[in-house]
Amino acid sequence: MSILNRHTSRNHLSSLPVIAVMALLMLLPCALAGKGNNRGKSEKWADGADRRKADYIFMEAMRRNATDSDGEYFELLRRAVELDSSDTHPGMTLGYYYMALGQEDTTLATRGYNMMRRHFTTHPDDYYGAIFYGMVNNQLGNNNEAVRVWQTLDSLHPDKPDVTLKLAQALQATRDTANLRRSVSVLNRIERAEGVDIGLTSHKVRALMALRDTAGTLNEIESLLASSRPNATNILFAGDVFMALNRPDSAIAYYNRACDIDPTNGMGYYKRAEFYRERGDSVGFDREVFEAVKQDGLDLEVKLDIFTGYIRQLYADSLQRPRIQSIFDALLLQNPHEPQVRDLYSSYLVAIDDFRGAAEQQEIALDTDPSDANRWRSAISLFGRAEDYEKAVETGRRGMHYLPDDALLTFYTSTALAQLERNDEALEMLHKALEQTDEADKEMRSTILCTIGDVLYKQEKPDSAFVYYDRALEYNPDNLLALNNCAYFMAEEGIDLDKAERMSSICVRQQPDNDTALDTYAWILFKKKNYAEAKAVIDRALALEADDPQADVLHHAGDIYYMNGEPESALEFWEEALKLEPDNKLLKKKVKNKTHYYE
Repeated sequence: MSILNRHTSRNHLSSLPVIAVMALLMLLPCALAGKGNNRGKSEKWADGADRRKADYIFMEAMRRNATDSDGEYFELLRRAVELDSSDTHPGMTLGYYYMALGQEDTTLATRGYNMMRRHFTTHPDDYYGAIFYGMVNNQLGNNNEAVRVWQTLDSLHPDKPDVTLKLAQALQATRDTANLRRSVSVLNRIERAEGVDIGLTSHKVRALMALRDTAGTLNEIESLLASSRPNATNILFAGDVFMALNRPDSAIAYYNRACDIDPTNGMGYYKRAEFYRERGDSVGFDREVFEAVKQDGLDLEVKLDIFTGYIRQLYADSLQRPRIQSIFDALLLQNPHEPQVRDLYSSYLVAIDDFRGAAEQQEIALDTDPSDANRWRSAISLFGRAEDYEKAVETGRRGMHYLPDDALLTFYTSTALAQLERNDEALEMLHKALEQTDEADKEMRSTILCTIGDVLYKQEKPDSAFVYYDRALEYNPDNLLALNNCAYFMAEEGIDLDKAERMSSICVRQQPDNDTALDTYAWILFKKKNYAEAKAVIDRALALEADDPQADVLHHAGDIYYMNGEPESALEFWEEALKLEPDNKLLKKKVKNKTHYYE
């Protein structure tokens, strides 16, 4: 019986009312450490002892943070704020933590944000505190507040171009016409101090294009190009702007000019390739892809990006495979030890059904990094798809040498052993995988237990097999593979067919277009002598397998049709099944005598 394919995906949905602030959070204590309280002299204290104690606790919190004692740091920080809520410095840090912890709690997140806002309002001169508060508003999309923060910082620190640039970006984020024009003026101020730069020009162009100011945009491009000697990067940027302005003739002229100025700049070939691809010029696209991949100066990531798109368009045409292969040959010659190239080549070989070649590429990549568990698993699976189970086992054992505690690697190797009918070895390895799997990983444990049941049934130990199927379903009642296989084998054994039907019906409801699930259900109905219903179900399975018929389904169809009073059709199904399984003695007997026999 073929194994039911199961594809499980989980959607981890979370309402994210704030932002993923953890990366910034790691920096915040360092930025605030060593800062004084900076309290105004007019502030009054209800209890001087609490003030001193809060100061001490805050400094101790900073010390604990430096030793990576996160839990203690947080509790000390919270205590300092409780003792002295008027000191906004600890509140600023705690507010940031509240925002991180409140990603699924809008109340906590809002409380944290307000604590940060209060500190900025009270101490806008706290440079680092204001920086973090501004970045929070940027990420939250609080554009008007972000403008207020960066404008305040810019007025206090007009000599810091990074802050001024943040102000320009915040102004642009509002999408307000007046603010867009202000952003250009702010950027011009930086440019006067720092000089013309492609980064500043790109920000100005973005604002001017949003304003539909084509003349201003072109003036910026002219200014950029006039500011330096011929520069391929600037010229390519000009080409991109003309593409955005829907002036393709000018764009390609700039791309060509960039390639002429610097023939080793692979980005120029990349831009030209994308230009021809977008315009549907397959000949031009093909030519530029070859040119781009040959450039030593083009970043590998860019080459792979171009080539991946190229492969997607052409791999289905077998006539194009020599051309694709020639590009891979060039890439591999340039980057013989680069795993990314091997991964792409492996994916391509899978797409053209060369599973052995794909597995070998994974093995070569593993020579560079034998600690990559995913590649070991991929290599085992690919050798399995190539039906070279000996090689799959060999690869698995080599992988286990480097990763002896990897449960998935152990499990993959055990399945290859089972395919070789080395069932005792497979069971030993399956039990090892079970020991390596955390008790909390119920889905994985269920999968392993189900596979143990499959192997035990192959060893003609049905009672033990059913025990393991039951255990698999205890861990994961939705394990369709366990439900299907257990139900099928119960039908084979002729035990508790009503329970088998209930289990199989769950699989059919969950996967109504799965031929294996339908075949199991039809076979159970047949065993229950519900021949007409079994025929309707097996017909659905046959329709799904029209392009790739399976011997067991054809065999079952013959039996079902025979019992429905259609012996001629039954014989045709048995004959087709026998072509696929020429050594099946029962099928030979049925075909020879043109009648149904039970095993």
